[in-house]
Amino acid sequence: MFVKPSLVEVNVSSLDHIAISSGSLSEQLSSKLTKMIIGGELKPGDKLPNERELAAAAKISRTSVREALRDLELRGLISRKPGRGTIVEEPNRPEIRAGMLGMMEASQRTLREVMDLRATMEPPMAERAAIRANDGELAELLRPLELAEEEIRREKPSTEMLVRLDVEFHAQIAALTHNPMLSKLLEVANEWMAPSRDKERLTANRLKQSVAAHRRIFEAISKHEALNARDAMAAHIHEVSSSMGVDTWSQ
Repeated sequence: MFVKPSLVEVNVSSLDHIAISSGSLSEQLSSKLTKMIIGGELKPGDKLPNERELAAAAKISRTSVREALRDLELRGLISRKPGRGTIVEEPNRPEIRAGMLGMMEASQRTLREVMDLRATMEPPMAERAAIRANDGELAELLRPLELAEEEIRREKPSTEMLVRLDVEFHAQIAALTHNPMLSKLLEVANEWMAPSRDKERLTANRLKQSVAAHRRIFEAISKHEALNARDAMAAHIHEVSSSMGVDTWSQ
């Protein structure tokens, strides 16, 4: 019989070692909290301090805290519910998270490696999605695309919104493969992919290019054109890599 863990509020003073020095602030905070969750320092049912208190403890902005928490929520390590706050969840398959991603420092990966990972994973996922997706499922893929197209037409589009929709679009493609392992692989790999979606690198032109690329990918998947879907995704990843100057692998 499963017993739901009791709610324990974490005292912010116990998190004084999470202060961030430099680099990608949200990514570093996400990495530190991930280690604390997988290592058992933060236990399932623990209630984290609010954003303001976490920002003070980590010595970073609330925006960076919010991004870090969103990453942890995406990976199922925390849940955020109105009236309850931010709650630590039981890590899902911690051996995968710890072995593949959770314990890897930002210094151990580069943009070149991140984009190589994406180029390896995502075109075959798009190909499989085109083959396996049912027509009734395509609305779930179309929704983040149409929202992104609407957002990009605004005078001042929200980068945060477009990043969220970008993540959702790629996650939906993985879901359309009907292979939970591929969905899980993409979910845990999102920590590695975070540098490729760094706001500092998201120019207006790159955002427009990505939304346009997503439209081409969707059209291929919706028509069940497997090779076109694969090629469209490969071209998208290459375009993103080129925009960041990491499109070639140095020998």
